[in-house]
Amino acid sequence: MKSSVIRPCDKLFLSQKEAIGYLGVSKDWFEKRRDEGELHYSQVGNTIFYIKSEIDNLIVNGAIVGKSHFQNEVQNART
Repeated sequence: MKSSVIRPCDKLFLSQKEAIGYLGVSKDWFEKRRDEGELHYSQVGNTIFYIKSEIDNLIVNGAIVGKSHFQNEVQNART
C-alpha cells in the first residue's frame, strides 16, 4: 500500500500533477473522483486543474475516525 503524504500548499487551484503530489495518490484516483462528480475541474490546453479546497473537503468528509478533529484543523488553518 502506497503511503500518502499531504504537503502544505496555499494555492487556490492545483494542476493534476500538483494534486497528485499533494495527496500522493494516482492519476486514476483523481479521474474516478471527476467521473463520479466529487471533484470539479477545468482543462486549459492539456492541463487539468482542481479546486484545492474540494480536495481538502474530500479528506475531511472521508474521515473514518475523528471527523471533528479534521474539521477543527481546517477551521484553525483558515484563521
